[in-house]
This record gives sequence, C-alpha cells and structure tokens, in this order.
Amino acid sequence: MKNIHGNILLLIALLTSLSLQAKEHEFCSYSIESSAKELYVNEALHVHFKSRQKIHDEVMFFDLKPKKSDDYDIVLLNEKRHEFNYHDAKKTFDFLVTPKKAGSINIVFDFQVRRASDEGVAQAYTGSRDNVKSIPTVNTHIDTPTVSLHVKPHTKNIQAVGDFSLSMKLDKSESNSYDALNVVYTLDGTGYLDETFEPIKSIDNTSIFKGKKERPTRLSKEGYIYHKEWSYAIVASNNYTLDSIHLNYFNPKTQSYKSSITEAKNITIKQLDISTLIDDKEAPISTIEFKNYVHYLYYILFFVAGFLGAKLQEYLPEKFKRSESELCCQSIKKSSTPQDTLKAIMPFMNQVDIKNEVSELESAVYSNTHKINLQKIKTSIISKLEKVH
Repeated sequence: MKNIHGNILLLIALLTSLSLQAKEHEFCSYSIESSAKELYVNEALHVHFKSRQKIHDEVMFFDLKPKKSDDYDIVLLNEKRHEFNYHDAKKTFDFLVTPKKAGSINIVFDFQVRRASDEGVAQAYTGSRDNVKSIPTVNTHIDTPTVSLHVKPHTKNIQAVGDFSLSMKLDKSESNSYDALNVVYTLDGTGYLDETFEPIKSIDNTSIFKGKKERPTRLSKEGYIYHKEWSYAIVASNNYTLDSIHLNYFNPKTQSYKSSITEAKNITIKQLDISTLIDDKEAPISTIEFKNYVHYLYYILFFVAGFLGAKLQEYLPEKFKRSESELCCQSIKKSSTPQDTLKAIMPFMNQVDIKNEVSELESAVYSNTHKINLQKIKTSIISKLEKVH
C-alpha cells in the first residue's frame, strides 16, 4: 500500500514539473513542452515542439524560430519532418535552453505555417537539379504559447551546473632543480561549465608552461557535453605544493551542491651542484674552410668582368668599334641562302627601303621555281645599309 502511494506521489511530482501546452488551429494541431517549470540559473532545460497537419488537400511546411533574449541562451538540438501519409505531415523541434539570470523568464517562439499546392511543388522541381525554383507558398503566422519559467539563484559559489568530474595525473613527485615536472588535469561532464575555469593559474616561485586540449563540445538534452585537458610543465628551483583543485557544481538530478576535488601534492626539488652545470671542455677553435666559398668567388669575378667590359667599350678607339649595321652587313655577306639573308636583315627591315629585295627573297624561299640572283640582291641591300649608317 505504501509503494502505491509513493508511486502516485512520484507521478504527480513528475507531471507538475513538466509544462505541456497543446493548441488547435484550422491548419494544424501543435504543442510545446518544457522539461521543467522551475529550475536554477544555468541549468539545462529541454523544450520540445511538435505540429501536425489537419488539412489534407495541400502540402504543408512548418517553421519555428525562438526569439533571442539576454535572459537565456537557446540552441536547436534537433529538427525532424515525418510524412505519415500524403498531405499528412508532422514536424518536431527540440531546443536546449540555458537561463542566464534569476527571476521570471518568458521564452517566445515565432511559428509559421507555409502551404503549397501540388502544382507549385511539382513546378519547383521540374527540370535538372541545378534548375530548382523556390516553392510558391501562402504563409500564416500562428501565435504559440509562451514558455514561462521561474529561475532560482544559486546559494553557493560554483563553476558548473550538471554532473562533472575532475582528475589529476602527475608524472613524478620529485624533480631536479630546473627540470620540468608534468601534470595533466582532465575534466568530463554534461551541463554548463564556466569557461573561465582553469585548474592552475600560477604557483609562486615557479615557471609554468601551459597547454590545453579539448574535444568539440557536443549538445544533449541535459546540456553541453565536455571533455577538456589542461597540461602543465612546471619548472622550479625549490620545493612547492600543488594545491588541491575544487570544481564546485550544482547537480540538478540530486538537487544538491557537490565538489570534485583533486589531491594536493608536495613536490620535492633536488638541488644540483652548480659546478655540474658548467661544461669544462674546451670548445674547438673555429676555422674557415675557404674551399667551401670558392664558387662564390667565381660568381663575383664574372660579374666584375662583365661590368668592366661594358664600361671599357665606351673608351675603345673608333677603329675597334663595330656598329650594328656593320655586323649586319657581314652576316649578309656570309649568308648562302635566301632564308639566311632574310634572317640577317630582319633588324633593319623598317629602317631601310629594301621592300623589293625582301619580296624577291621571300618568293625564292616559298617557291622553289622562282629563280633569283642572290649575290646581286645582297650587294643592293649592303649598299643601302652603308648609305644610311
């Protein structure tokens, strides 16, 4: 008999802790449900919304967006559409809410029903995949019930809300002076964690090198899922203590304040004789191997020779200077075919009137039957070049 009474009381407590509001509209039926009506600051709240189509002669889409507020954080956990039958759709939304302040909080949603005809849907998907058009819809805004919450403040100073554990792993409890000692703190839990929490911030008379590793934070109905690791390399010249670290949190399941505590550790530092840190070996006298730099000397000599050659050209006697036209005339004299002659005169085609000679040479190159007097043409070109230059 006592068990029956206990079960009834448990069922009543469960029903009163949940907030369910169901509504009917001409287009659809819908309901919104929250996992609690009373909770503490930063305690995870699950909000579930579902809607189902009532008019079965058209296609129907459901959209739900929460309104932003400084009073709470809200993120979408899940969104699913179910098709029971043709023109019989259902859609569910799940949100994770984290209240940020104590007092009365109202969570407001913007619910919209979009209706479309079969012809409009078919027309939107006609053609290739890259030619999809937007579906023409008739949109109707529907007022949804407000999720009202009573948020209670915490009575203790805490760093987290949910279920958490903090552990420590130390590689050794003794170390030589100026050697690094490594310690790793690992945190696992689900709920809400103050992001400013850090196991070690400083230790007097030590040098600390920090590192942090964490998995991407995942979402659940109970809150955020955390896994974090803080790694420290600590260097000291004297003994010191790793204090016990307290992660204080509120557990909503047990409605109690708890602490996950790591053990304090006394670290012994062995002093070293300073003389052992001094290298008593003489360093070898450094020598320069010139053979390793010979190729750089070659580069410098070639550069200087080229530079001086260009400068000395300006001071050579005229009889040693040769103009471009003279060089061209020599190339023309040495040419033995019409093609070689054309190559030799190419730089001066636009400076000297040798169109007729060029035409004769091109005819000989491209037509095997065209006979020319190559020597006569070469003499004519050289004569014209000498007159101009």
